[in-house]
Amino acid sequence: MSNNTETSGDRLKRELHRAVDRIRLELDKIEILSAAMAAFSKPVPEYEPGFRHMRHVTANVLELNSRTR
Repeated sequence: MSNNTETSGDRLKRELHRAVDRIRLELDKIEILSAAMAAFSKPVPEYEPGFRHMRHVTANVLELNSRTR
């Protein structure tokens, strides 16, 4: 038996290692997807901007100017 020949036990070990590596990759994907599902399952929080658009401020200014004429 030379060094180039592979026993059935060696092939089995190699295939087992490959299978475990594939399972680890799939578990990583599952972990990422479950975190995303948890984040997206929550409702969007209410948002109230702390500023007003300039269009509203400008409209109020125009109204004040038109009243003073």
